[in-house]
Amino acid sequence: MLIKSVALRNIRSYNSGEETRLELPEGVVLLEGDIGSGKSTLLYALEFALFGFSDMKGSHLLSEGRKEGSVSVTFETDGSEYTVDRRLRVKGDEVVQEECHIASGEGRVRLSPSDLKERVVSILGFNEPTHPKAESLVYRYAVFTPQEQMKEILIQNPEARLHVIRRVLGAQSYQVAAENSDLVEKRIREISFGLRKSSEDLEEKRGRATEVSGAIAKLESAIPALREKETTASRQVRSLEADWRDSLINRDSLGRSEAKVPLLRQEVSDLQADISEAEGKLEGLEAQLADDLGPMIRSFATKAKPSSPARGLETALDQKREELSRLREAKRSLEDEASRSRDLVSKGVCPVCGQKISGDFSSRAQHSELEAARLESQVTEASKSVAVLAEQLAEARGHEEAERDYLRAMKDKGRVDGEIEALRVRVKQLNGRMALKASELAEAMARLRELRELSDRIGDLERRLKQAREDDKRASLELNQVRTELEDARGELGRLEAELRKKEAAQQEATRLTRYQGWLSSFFRPTVELIEKQTLALAAARFNEHFQRYFTSLVDDPDMVVRVKEDFSPVFEREGFEQDFEALSGGERTSMALAYRFALNTVVKESVVTRPELIILDEPTDGFSKDQVYKMRDLLEALGSRQVILVSHERELESMADHVYRVEKKNGTSAVKAVSA
Repeated sequence: MLIKSVALRNIRSYNSGEETRLELPEGVVLLEGDIGSGKSTLLYALEFALFGFSDMKGSHLLSEGRKEGSVSVTFETDGSEYTVDRRLRVKGDEVVQEECHIASGEGRVRLSPSDLKERVVSILGFNEPTHPKAESLVYRYAVFTPQEQMKEILIQNPEARLHVIRRVLGAQSYQVAAENSDLVEKRIREISFGLRKSSEDLEEKRGRATEVSGAIAKLESAIPALREKETTASRQVRSLEADWRDSLINRDSLGRSEAKVPLLRQEVSDLQADISEAEGKLEGLEAQLADDLGPMIRSFATKAKPSSPARGLETALDQKREELSRLREAKRSLEDEASRSRDLVSKGVCPVCGQKISGDFSSRAQHSELEAARLESQVTEASKSVAVLAEQLAEARGHEEAERDYLRAMKDKGRVDGEIEALRVRVKQLNGRMALKASELAEAMARLRELRELSDRIGDLERRLKQAREDDKRASLELNQVRTELEDARGELGRLEAELRKKEAAQQEATRLTRYQGWLSSFFRPTVELIEKQTLALAAARFNEHFQRYFTSLVDDPDMVVRVKEDFSPVFEREGFEQDFEALSGGERTSMALAYRFALNTVVKESVVTRPELIILDEPTDGFSKDQVYKMRDLLEALGSRQVILVSHERELESMADHVYRVEKKNGTSAVKAVSA
């Protein structure tokens, strides 16, 4: 249910005589204003429009000094929109309702106040009483609960609280069923007693029936020949009728075989196609195994395994290449040294300082050249080693690639082998089904031939039966005169037998009702009570989960824990010790009440056919810290309602509202205006 708009005139402080209309969009709607400005009046007017007075009085709703007033509410549920109108009027010393209407896509209908409430409760899917004075507990606890009433349910006695919870969740039906079973059991006991009284003279009536039967037997003994004739004719008719009916039944059975023949032929054809398809796939897989995978596997088996793995050869090759690079660098250094020494000897003068060269530079040049020649030999050997290692590495890598191809081929072979085996099994199964269907087809064809023979026999039976019925009719006509004499006696016997059947039925019914009475008391009522107990226990478990989750969202203190018992009694623990509700702070009470309210709202939404999509919160943050106020948005999002109406005098809630309306009262008259959207 979503509220689209509320319009009120001359309701409490909205007493200007003009209609005050408030459009309520989806999302979080905040009605803010000072205490006593008229915010809660809008909520009470909304409840009055939907459900009537309930526990409210008309004098508390109608503006003081006004003779009449009205409330109109438009709401949406299950994709349909409805508008309800209720009017108040002063009548003598009382304020009464009149001119109640409900409008929908089917038109506008005038209803009595009680009929309007019943219609609204039915539209919303609330399983609860529709008496005009009965409070709508589903609405009060699933949609709108005044804050003081929410705290009240936390401290009231367990029986009263459980009564409220039972009604809200619809579990009172079990209690009603148990009470009704007591009434039914009492009524059964009364009916059973009456039935036994009515059958007290059963034996007397049986004796009289025996006497009349004897008289009829004497009368019937006078006409044995006619009876025998009639009996023989009737027996012949019954025999022929039985044979004829059996033949018709057999013809119907055989007729079904006629309809099965084309179906069986089609099934045989389909099975032949399936067998051909499976055999084709089998041939393809076997060819793949023989032509592709087999040669690859056998080829790898003939390959020689390299002496060393590729990774080790790569490491050795890298090391040998580094060694070759060092040798070449050393050789170049020696060659450069020898070149410089020969150049100095040839010039005889130092190119840097201009002095004559002294020392044996010729010997140094020769030594460098000899060392360079020796390194050249080492470079040559190292180059050969590099070439050999490179060749071995290429062979090792080729072998590893072939091994990977071999492993893939082996995997494919395993898969193909499995598919071949599965296809062989399928071909075998299809052949088995084919044989079965072929047998069924042959049997159906045989029964088709039987059908043709049976049709001829039925025609002959029908001709013989017609003649036998005519013979039986003639025999009956001959007995009519004698039966007239027996009519009075048989009439009396018929009346006696009817009385006997009635009295025997009464006696049997009394016995049956006694068994029902025992079933109600020994099985039905205990079972209903057990179902109610299990239903409430399951609801309490779900309720406890939601209750703890919502409370933890508001109060971030691991030492503070809440839970509910199986009778939905709330328990507050601090550091492992239970505390009374009165010992809690104002913020803790509000948090506990709000968490209890949200948990009940969630459980009700899980239980009600038409789930309320609206929740109304009246001063929900009373006693909250600013941090708890800011946590409200996350809590509302977790609740998952499409429409939330907040009523509060605290402006901190503006930050979490999608739409804000300001309620103000001047000179005793309230007004509402939009602040932001």
